[in-house]
Amino acid sequence: MRQLMLLCLLCTVNFVFAQEKSHLKWWNPNESKTNVIQGQAWPNQVKSKYHRLPEKVKDKVRTPVWNLGCQSAGLSIRFETNAQDIYVRYWLKGGIAFPHMPATGVSGVDLFRISEHGKRERCWGTYSLGKKSEYHFCIEDENAAYSAKGLKYQLFLPLYNEVDSLEIGVDTNDLFKVLPANIKSPIVAYGTSICQGACASRPGMNWGNILQRRLNIPFINLGFSGNGRLEPELISLLTEIEAKLYILDCLPNLKPDKDDTYNLVLSAVRQIRKKRPNVPIILTEHIGYANWDNNRSSKEKYEKLNKALQLAFGKLKENGVNELYLLSKRELNLGIDSYVDYIHPNDYGMIQYANAYEKLIKEILNR
Repeated sequence: MRQLMLLCLLCTVNFVFAQEKSHLKWWNPNESKTNVIQGQAWPNQVKSKYHRLPEKVKDKVRTPVWNLGCQSAGLSIRFETNAQDIYVRYWLKGGIAFPHMPATGVSGVDLFRISEHGKRERCWGTYSLGKKSEYHFCIEDENAAYSAKGLKYQLFLPLYNEVDSLEIGVDTNDLFKVLPANIKSPIVAYGTSICQGACASRPGMNWGNILQRRLNIPFINLGFSGNGRLEPELISLLTEIEAKLYILDCLPNLKPDKDDTYNLVLSAVRQIRKKRPNVPIILTEHIGYANWDNNRSSKEKYEKLNKALQLAFGKLKENGVNELYLLSKRELNLGIDSYVDYIHPNDYGMIQYANAYEKLIKEILNR
């Protein structure tokens, strides 16, 4: 009897929820003829709108790289609406959470908007995460007259999951206008799990997503968890993008006793320079491990990698490579409270990461 009553209750809740949504109009990005996915560098060459790598490289890159490239880290959707209630429903292909990273970061979405004063604000909502995930963002403004004209929003997609399908819903009487993606002269970052987003608590806290909001510059996230190894196939792919600036942040995925970091860096920079002779390149040092002060091998590992990077940087500068910059471990400035585990930043660490990049990028671009 108790099980029957519970089943009836669940059916009633689902029926009411469906009734509540019956007045909504839904928009699916797959219905758009133009590119509407921000952060997608190959919009006309992908198998899915939510993949980061073009289908042409599936057999050219290692399988782990391809699989990670199917995850939607750094991708977002921009739109304009005057809706007070914004719904998002989407279907996922992978696991919902990690032991060291919450479901809201792995599989959640994150909504920001530009207020009437030009300030970027985060929108808060209720959510349910699973293979089918749903968010409801409730917008209540003090200046209702202004918001009734419509405000611009940006929805950041999951950092560590593959989106199968997605829809955004508003009331049938509300304004809803999709904004085309802007990927002109983006910042392009190639890196590790830290670049992809581990271990931000939500997509908006990935350091690349923080940067693009602060700088108002399109950002291409080519972070591949455990697989950012300065591989020629990936460097070649980077050079296809007409970037404003390139970031190579791969040291945490290299092994000082197995990988020739010095020559990998030389080769990567020369490969980029051959096709993009004047685009600034940032080489990023290893941030160090949280346990470096009580684990000698951890300290030795990142020190060897950073030494090899510094030597390569010096050699390239000596050979006349221009517009080349080094972001040091000291400038990144992560401490023991900046990490989730021994290497991955928490939200505080992600902010520190973004701060260091923002300072250097503004100097490079004279902003």
